[in-house]
Amino acid sequence: MNLQPFCFPVIERPVFVDNADGQIIDPENPETFLTNGHKAIVREDTNELISIVKSSYEVVRNADLIDSALRELAVSGTSFRIDPSHSFVDNNRMRLQITFPELKMRDRESDLALSVFIHNSYDCSESVRFFFGAIRAICSNGMVFGEVLARYNSRHTSGFNLTDLGDRLHEAASQLDVIQQRIDHLEVQPVTDELMVSVSENISKRLAEQVISQEEMGRLSQYTLLNRLTNHISHKIEPRKRARYQQSVSKVFAL
Repeated sequence: MNLQPFCFPVIERPVFVDNADGQIIDPENPETFLTNGHKAIVREDTNELISIVKSSYEVVRNADLIDSALRELAVSGTSFRIDPSHSFVDNNRMRLQITFPELKMRDRESDLALSVFIHNSYDCSESVRFFFGAIRAICSNGMVFGEVLARYNSRHTSGFNLTDLGDRLHEAASQLDVIQQRIDHLEVQPVTDELMVSVSENISKRLAEQVISQEEMGRLSQYTLLNRLTNHISHKIEPRKRARYQQSVSKVFAL
């Protein structure tokens, strides 16, 4: 996967606010503009304005974040690949998926390889964060394990540090048996009215109505329902919106 689109250059530029005493702002003359406590984040190669943020906002560049993550993983002793399945980038935000093909669980039909999802933004829409999940081999369904495995979150006012990503990966790998047991449990538990209420309230009522019929209640396993939800999210929801749904599914199914 080509990472170049993720690594476009960004720069910070001052923001000037007219002091209303004149029509012309002179950057060299502070009397012509107001102190405002903000700065602009600009895409340098296209000169596009990305966002206006507070002066305390610390820019974490995608290129630096990705480089730090890949360096940590390179010495982790675990093979990995950059996975386009649930990765995306635009001027404002990015999500990069890295999959570990040797760290696997299994359901009745397919292997599920452990993945890590790394997020960043330039517009305050989210902090620097990563969390673990899995990708189903036969259909690229993506799910996250926010309830079982560790996650990392860092505000843009405090920078970031991924020096423990390798350790977090080993911790995640050590919990695969726990996740496998949860998957096995879901495969034999029927869908209940209580579960469907939770899906409707915490994920999407419309989605709940789309993935299961009333006639299937009590006959369909909870894991089959989980796969239907993740299939819809993975293939019908645009990449930039998937994370919220995947995290909600994780909570509902205690993964």
